[in-house]
Amino acid sequence: MTPQTILLFLIAFLVGSDEFLLGPILTPIGADLGVAPERVTLFIGAYALPLALLSPVLGGLSDRIGRRRVLLPSVVLFCLGSLGTALAPGFGAALATRVLTGIGAAGMLPIAFASAADSGPSRAPANIAAVQAGLTTGIILAPLYGSAVTNLLGWHWAFAGLAAAGAVSVLGLRWLPGGVSHGGAAPMSGPILVPGAFSAILAMGLGLGGAIGILAIAGERIREITDLGTGGVGAIYAGFGVATLAGNLLMPLVMGGVRDGRQLVQLCLIGVLAAIAAFFALPLGLVTASLAMALWAVLGGLGAPGLQTYLAGLSESRIGVLMALGASAMNLGVAVWSAVAASLFAVGSILVAGLALTLIGIACIALMPPKSARAPNANH
Repeated sequence: MTPQTILLFLIAFLVGSDEFLLGPILTPIGADLGVAPERVTLFIGAYALPLALLSPVLGGLSDRIGRRRVLLPSVVLFCLGSLGTALAPGFGAALATRVLTGIGAAGMLPIAFASAADSGPSRAPANIAAVQAGLTTGIILAPLYGSAVTNLLGWHWAFAGLAAAGAVSVLGLRWLPGGVSHGGAAPMSGPILVPGAFSAILAMGLGLGGAIGILAIAGERIREITDLGTGGVGAIYAGFGVATLAGNLLMPLVMGGVRDGRQLVQLCLIGVLAAIAAFFALPLGLVTASLAMALWAVLGGLGAPGLQTYLAGLSESRIGVLMALGASAMNLGVAVWSAVAASLFAVGSILVAGLALTLIGIACIALMPPKSARAPNANH
């Protein structure tokens, strides 16, 4: 990987780490700040809401003034917010610093993807896959990092460590171009939702967002069909993360065998749907349930960067805002569909399979190209 790709990997890693850091350390944070652990979950919303809402704004701004000019202050704000959380004297102050961190992240993740896409048609798939791999790696390692640092030094140091890593990434921003990436060759005009964009963004929110949201309840399904305890369920989730990372890294190789990223994610979603339906609707054992989750993970890991690559090819001058809209749709989808899946699972697991059929089925239909566009096309 080039220094620029490593930098973008690190930026995505930081965003993924911050979002999934809290899981194992809610109780010590609550005890230290004098609030119940369930109130600490507000940290998640305070971070995720500005990330989802502001990403399209900052992604579009980077299309106009250049990636580095938005990314630099965003990373600085992320660092200051993380450090502020570590030093916060009370729950209210800590909550406010989480909002600041989320604003910073809103200018980091979509621009990391857009910067990867700026590398050109031949290199963009591999670079986008590397950014997605950074995000996935952060999601996998964050709970382990958070619990280990909290046990050794205290939860404050977990956030301080993220601030320090962010400061390192600031030093590497010199590797990014300073100007507008499309260089005026494709002036910004016309609608943001260029042909193909709406269906891809819809697939992000319903298909990928739905598949990830439903994953939140997979642990309860494992408990329902096996006698595994918390450690065993945690190990299966860790394996899911590793398989997802493998899918991210394999995407550039697989992309060469399909027409484009839209076809790749469509095929992947069909497989994900089959895996989820089997997992929640059939009387599986531990081995078969684990195999279904492995298929779910690998295909989801292939599909996410594949769809990002497709979005990046729709408009040279709108890369930032399109990829930000896709990321926001997926984040909002995860938040909404995880809650819906949990409610349905309380009634019956087969209803979760029905939810997957509805969401992913709509996404697959949306990704069907018009008849006039079904000939092979390198960009669309």
